[in-house]
Amino acid sequence: MDTQEFLYDSVPYPSFTFPQTHPDRLASIAAYYGLDAAPPYDCRVLELGCGDGTNLLSMAYALPASRFVGIDLSSVHIDDAKHAAGSLSLANIEFRQEDVVKLNTEELGEFDFIIAHGLYSWVPDFVREAVLTIYEECLASHGIGYISYNAYPGCYLRDMTRGMMRFHAGDVADPLEKVEHGKSVLRFVSEAAESDSIYQTMLKLELGQIEERSVQNVFHDDFADINQPFYLHEFVRQIEGKGLQYISDADPVAMNTGDLPAEARKSLNALGDDLIKLEQYLDFVKCRRFRSSLICRSGLSLNRDQQPSILNGLLVASHVESEGSMDEIANPVPMKFIGPNGASLEINHPLTKASLIHLRSIWSRSIAFPELMIEAKRSLIGFDDSTFEDESERAAAFLIQLYGAGFVKFHKHTPNFAHGASEFPTASKFARWQISRGSKSVTTLSGLNLEPEFEAVRTLISLLDGTRDRTMLFNEMKEMFDVPSDQRSAFEAQLPEMIGSNLTKLAESGLLER
Repeated sequence: MDTQEFLYDSVPYPSFTFPQTHPDRLASIAAYYGLDAAPPYDCRVLELGCGDGTNLLSMAYALPASRFVGIDLSSVHIDDAKHAAGSLSLANIEFRQEDVVKLNTEELGEFDFIIAHGLYSWVPDFVREAVLTIYEECLASHGIGYISYNAYPGCYLRDMTRGMMRFHAGDVADPLEKVEHGKSVLRFVSEAAESDSIYQTMLKLELGQIEERSVQNVFHDDFADINQPFYLHEFVRQIEGKGLQYISDADPVAMNTGDLPAEARKSLNALGDDLIKLEQYLDFVKCRRFRSSLICRSGLSLNRDQQPSILNGLLVASHVESEGSMDEIANPVPMKFIGPNGASLEINHPLTKASLIHLRSIWSRSIAFPELMIEAKRSLIGFDDSTFEDESERAAAFLIQLYGAGFVKFHKHTPNFAHGASEFPTASKFARWQISRGSKSVTTLSGLNLEPEFEAVRTLISLLDGTRDRTMLFNEMKEMFDVPSDQRSAFEAQLPEMIGSNLTKLAESGLLER
């Protein structure tokens, strides 16, 4: 591990937050499968391979009553993490520079959530064994574990380009030059390959993905001595040897079969209750290359037959857009809804349509399902109250389907953020800290990542420390941008509207503090 430690110290891994690891995500998926996980607002979280702590810091800032421990081998990463915790005045987080192989699990204690993102595929077998032992010994009785790893069959494509890059850049010592040499051979091979062939198409797609990633990310992920993908069934066998069981993927959409041809869905459904086999074949169909698996203790009973009643213990959120007139809501006619990824579907159930429209109106807030049904019913003129219970159950069934398709989100925690901009608005201190470090994206108080489209918005966020009203923001921002003299008047005329509209958007996104 000494070589790997040196590499992470000399070339620190890029800073990211991973929404799929957030305690609220883990707890809500657990509830979806009938498990009673600890509440996100009062839990203990352990992250193995925490890097510079950015992911864990975002959670600790938004969940002040919970406790967090981050462990990493790199002293540079841990020093950075400790410094950041001090800058953010966080007293609920601890960072340790330790080797997971040597961890004293008895001293470490139990955790409600254990996270290992970007670790499992990049360490030797004996370290993987140690990681699983930590889950076995430190996961609370109703705890939820998260482990991500590279996956087959998709990583066979990545193995191909990784092998080319490592071969071509084998003698280059400097890490960043090594990456550029590696990419250069992919450019050469993709251009030299037979024109319009399947091979050339695959190479160009792989190269395109590599070009979009940071140099540091490519170096650690693709040039690492160890980069071991797994089939899902292999991973499941490994965790079962430690008294653990597979719950689901951290991304419900990844397990959705609704976008497959009817015959394919029929074949997969014929597998019956064998979830692992079904998801393994789904990985084959979708050429899955990365997985984020949730696990728990084997003794816990999972409910995989989701009934509408499960929504009674969950909060619901959605920001799908509707198309059509308001007259269509109360009538059982198809109404089109467009999801955040551009996908669309039609719904003809009035109470479900009204629910989605209400959820969009309060985004990014979530609402308890019973309350959602009451609000949705209010918008349906002439609704027959005698059918409310049955129609609510139908709406719940629809929302469960929409959850699997990515149109709806379920939560177990209501984050504490402002629903509108005050006279002296304050953006999340964590988001302002991210911007001060040059991060392209910021993390909302609900744990989502948001990438401001314009530099002016990033500047605005950095100024929102609660000491400036809109006039003061205008006066400072107008002096901060180098605008040509012939455009200065137009710029200053538009600036107040830009400030006001973006304050509204930041509040809607969950970036403003109360």
